Amino acid sequence: MFLGLKRLPELVISAFLVLGLILVYCYVLHQNGIIPIGGKKAPSYVIVLLFQWFLVQRTLKQNTTHSVHFLHLFVYQYVFVIIVGILTFTFFHWFFQSSAGLDILNEYIRLSLVELAQYQKVIVQQEGQAYFLELKNSISQINAFSIAKDDFFQKIALSFLPNLLISLYYKRS
Repeated sequence: MFLGLKRLPELVISAFLVLGLILVYCYVLHQNGIIPIGGKKAPSYVIVLLFQWFLVQRTLKQNTTHSVHFLHLFVYQYVFVIIVGILTFTFFHWFFQSSAGLDILNEYIRLSLVELAQYQKVIVQQEGQAYFLELKNSISQINAFSIAKDDFFQKIALSFLPNLLISLYYKRS
């Protein structure tokens, strides 16, 4: 079967490689004075997408004689994305609880609150004072778990459409 357990080591090794590339990307951002939280981390999803495509292509080249239903490809990719999500969740949760991670996180919160204060008048005028205070409170409550959880669920959500398209493109009936 296409989704046999024999493919699991390949997925895990690939997931660790993706984690390493994401960490290099975040490190490069940090070295250039950019805090790798929120939208700054979004291009790391391209790394996941490229590996999804690579794994499907590689697997299909190895199984040239077998037919592969698109759902098998879909599940295969999602198993990979979930493994990557678990690894990145674990690392980001651990890192942002460390002293270096807390320093980065506190700086991110400080800069976000400064930016929010710049737009306070417009936000209050358009959305109201209660919304502004709720937004300010939400930013202040960002922590290691919330960053890790958001990263995990964003990987799952952002992978759906590319996963579907790759599966449909490479299916074999």
